[in-house]
Amino acid sequence: MLLRVGYCRVSTASAEQQQALPVQRARIELESPDLILSDVESGLNPDRPGYLELRRLVEAGQVAEVLATEFSRLGRDATESDAFVRLCDAQGVICRTIAEGQLTMATPEGLLLTRLRGSLNEGESMRLSRRIHRGLEQGRRLGKPMRKPAWPYRLSPDRLSLEPDPEQWPIALAFVEHLRAHGWRTMRALDSFPHQIPLGSCRAVRAWLLNPTTRGGLGYRQGANHTYAEVIWGRHPAVVSHADFDAYQAASAQNRRHWGSNAKREQRALTGLCRCSECAWRMKYISGRTVASLRCAGPSCPHHYAGIREAVLVEWLINQLAAHAGTWLAQKVSQRHDPMVAELQRQVEALGRLSDPDLADAIAQKQTRIVQLQQQGPSVDPELVERISRPQWWQAAPPEALATVLHATVKEVLIDMSQRAPIAVEFRF
Repeated sequence: MLLRVGYCRVSTASAEQQQALPVQRARIELESPDLILSDVESGLNPDRPGYLELRRLVEAGQVAEVLATEFSRLGRDATESDAFVRLCDAQGVICRTIAEGQLTMATPEGLLLTRLRGSLNEGESMRLSRRIHRGLEQGRRLGKPMRKPAWPYRLSPDRLSLEPDPEQWPIALAFVEHLRAHGWRTMRALDSFPHQIPLGSCRAVRAWLLNPTTRGGLGYRQGANHTYAEVIWGRHPAVVSHADFDAYQAASAQNRRHWGSNAKREQRALTGLCRCSECAWRMKYISGRTVASLRCAGPSCPHHYAGIREAVLVEWLINQLAAHAGTWLAQKVSQRHDPMVAELQRQVEALGRLSDPDLADAIAQKQTRIVQLQQQGPSVDPELVERISRPQWWQAAPPEALATVLHATVKEVLIDMSQRAPIAVEFRF
């Protein structure tokens, strides 16, 4: 039986957006669909879990009708929206929204209206993004807090600065004192601290300490590893002094020196790649074995003490890699001739010939989409694929090269420990 599938989407997990999701769902439920999928994700991102499942069902011929409240809920990338409507037309699926009615690109009128609506949706997303960035830049110039207040702060009544939360501030001061008393060893401090705090792990404590907000500053343009392009100090009281922060940094560096011996350990061929099909726990190497073997790390797994030899798994993986090598090469070549990429390149050339500066953003968006589509294929070195397809290469490969290739190509191997055999593999391509 073919399904009638509803789809809902909001862009962010904010309270306002989360309230809109049940409203969309209620409107779609009035149409009595068989299945409703939803996402909390930007419409410019085509890799939304619910949307990908919707596409999979349509491609598999299991859908009779797709229903959304508005066309923009299906996505705000005009190219992706066009491709989805074309897919529905090709599969004989009715694509309908409550606001606009049926969408199709199978007729001249439908093609014009669908492309116009998709372009309007994408343009609205671009305008909203610009407004948000202008607001962030204006707030930065005024020195306003532009992020959710870190614990134990709250926004001041005029929303121009942060102030201590009267209930949480004493607890935070006590926690900093507790950290200091335990030599800045976060796990020990968390386990023995008597109060409930919103920091549940060592990583959360580290991020909290690295946040300049806790030292009285406001950070803007956050980058990787909790770094900020600009910090304005002295904006509010500090819960962590600069001296305490320096002591934490010194203790962390000392701990890293103690842990440095582990960095000399060589990575083994299957470390972190295998998972037990019975309990879904990762498998690990059994220490002390003359013959390298792995077992399930799940404490309650019925096969916890059963082992499987590394050589058996490696031989099976080699055969799987060799079998897929030709397919990857073919996909790599066919990717260069993607019709959607060719169509986008044609549109970019046509817009460029108009020499209209107002079209610069539209051209940039399409060029970005071209790059994304070209990167969706298997990002694999053809020379590497040719090597791994030859058994002679595997026989001559040293252990370190074997481990490097397996970790570069294999994402996960599922092991049936009741049969002591691999049953499935997921590649990274």
